This record gives sequence, structure tokens and C-alpha cells, in this order.
Amino acid sequence: MTHTILLVDDDALIRQMCQDALERAGYRAVCLQDGQSLAASVASTRPSLILLDIMMPGADGLTLCRQLRSGPEPFPGPIVMISAKRYEADKRLARQVGANAFLEKPFSEDRLLRTVGDLLIRQISVRFWGVRGSIPTASRDTVGYGGNTPCVEVHVTGVEDIFIWDGGTGLRELGRSLQRAGSPVHGYLCFSHFHWDHIQGLPFFEPAYAPGNAFTLVGPAQPTAGLVTILGGQMASVYFPVGLEHFGAHLAFQEIDEGTVTLGGVQFDTLSSLHPGRSLVYRLNHGGKRVVYATDNELPLGWKAAGGSTAHEVDRFIRFFGDAELLIHDAQYTPEELTRRGGWGHSAWTDVLDIAVAAGGKRLVLFHHDPGHSDTTLD
Repeated sequence: MTHTILLVDDDALIRQMCQDALERAGYRAVCLQDGQSLAASVASTRPSLILLDIMMPGADGLTLCRQLRSGPEPFPGPIVMISAKRYEADKRLARQVGANAFLEKPFSEDRLLRTVGDLLIRQISVRFWGVRGSIPTASRDTVGYGGNTPCVEVHVTGVEDIFIWDGGTGLRELGRSLQRAGSPVHGYLCFSHFHWDHIQGLPFFEPAYAPGNAFTLVGPAQPTAGLVTILGGQMASVYFPVGLEHFGAHLAFQEIDEGTVTLGGVQFDTLSSLHPGRSLVYRLNHGGKRVVYATDNELPLGWKAAGGSTAHEVDRFIRFFGDAELLIHDAQYTPEELTRRGGWGHSAWTDVLDIAVAAGGKRLVLFHHDPGHSDTTLD
């Protein structure tokens, strides 16, 4: 398959350099000097990736990127923003409107091809920093699976932003790892909901205190308070000596509901989970692959054996989980435990296995383990 790369830049020298480099590398290059015919060109050429200059006469690159991501048929592929200025504010705006990467002029042919190649590979990597539910545990009996509460790090090849699902106590170790890497960190911290075990790592997230970093904190809209109030509440002086206002990184807050949202140029779908309060399941979609994060979701006990009497309650999850490359799902209880703890918002692992099979998923990770379950119990 030959990938088509669409470039929009009013600089003739940049257009020629990019076209020559891309075509020598085996790509088909289509170049435009402005964005007036961009929509028509996207429809006719069906590009795999788009390069947009941020500053052009008429419609600028940021406006064009926003239109590509928010139109009736949003462009699903990677978008790279090109700029002659090294402004962090421009990079933040580019991410907010849906760009996946940022190229600063002047850039070499190697840098261009590396950026394009990485984005077209479209690999998704997942790392678990916290898998325990309810409360962190620290004992010799929980070393194998770990005692930190939920935190999952996700990277999409070529996308500069990091994606983090939940800010449990595992967020502290993730933050220390990011700080050791040294470079500025930009990304999205996506909360499933705001119970303590999913937010208690935030005050200890070192990158949030470092100027030059930038994070958007995303979570389900709540009827009683906004995200700043909810997340800042646990850092009030009566609970913690440092307030949310002491974070040195640039912070933004984004409330979401069920539906589809683009974060850092990557599409996420969300669905309400079966859990007390407002809570969301996330599905990352990229390059034809799906990764689902479904923590704190209480499937009806024995739903498969019950047949039609309760199966309709899980139909929407079967559809949402369908053909996922990776399904991460709450599996806090055994069936016997769930008979005593129904309504607490967690599933029996046997029901999770049944729904993964029903949805045709390729790989299942059991998640959000009960604090009373030792490594031997989980084994």
C-alpha cells in the first residue's frame, strides 16, 4: 500500500523539499499552497496523513485542523502541524485542535520522514502502574501484582502526548519515571470517575509541579461540582499542605459525557459504566485498533447463565467492547464475593471472561483487584 501524504504550506521551498523527500521514500505527495481546496483534496485523495503550516494567508493551520477534526466526517488519520516559531502556546493549541505532532522549521528530511513514519506505524503501547482497587496495599503478599491503585499509561506511536487512565497511587511512580526522562511532558489525564482510589496519586504527580509541562485533566461531568473543585478538594489545606494552585505545569480541564472526543489527535469513545455515581468507560481508537479501559463496572452476576432476563443489561457493553485488541476490565470479586457486595460497582471475574468472549476481544486484562486478594489468590 502506498500512503498518500497531503501537505498544505504557502512556502514553495518547503513544499518542494517535502515533496521530494516523501516521494523518494515511496510516498505519494499531494501539495497545496493554501487551505481553500483542502476539503475537496481530502475527499478525492483520501490521504493517510496531513501536514499543515500553522501560519498561512486566509485560513491558518489551526483553523484547518479544527475543521478536519470536527466536521461531519472527521479526518481519522494523523495531522502534523508545521511552524517557524517555537512557541509552547502554539504547541498546546495544536494539540487542543487535534494535531498529533509538531514540526519546527527548519527541519531536515530525516526528521520529516521519521515523524511521518512513526505516525503511520500506529502502534499503541500500554503500561500498568497501579492495578489494585479501593485502597492501596503494601505487604509481602501483594508484591507480584502490585499494591498501587489504578493508573495506566498509554502511548500512541508518533503522538507526542501521553495518555493516562486514572490517577490512583500508581500515578506517583509514573510521574517519577517521566521526570527521569528529562524532556517536557504533555498529555491527558483521563479519569473514569473520582472515587479516592482513582485520584489520590494526583497530589504526588511530580510532572504537574514542573513549569514547561502541560496536562489536560479530563473526566465525566458531575451534577454537583466541576473538575477543579473535585480534584482540588483533596488538596485543600485540611487534607494536604500544597494546593492545586501550586502546580507549575500548564493545566486545562475538560468535562465530557458519553460520546466521542478527540484528545491529542486520537479518538476516544466513552460509555457510562455500572458504578455508583457518574463513571465512564473509555475506548481508544487508532489505526483500526481498539483498546478499552473499563474499570469499576459491575456486570450482572451470572448474566450469561441468566439468559434473556439480564442479558439486555450487558448488550451495550458487548457492542462497545467488540473486537478490541485489548480489554482492561474491573474484576475485583469472585462470584461468591459479589453475592455479598452487589451494588458496590465491581464485577466477578467469571462474568468479565464471559463478556470478553462474547465481544470477540483478542486479549483480556483483569484489573482493579480487591485489596484483600493476595498474589496467591489472584494466581
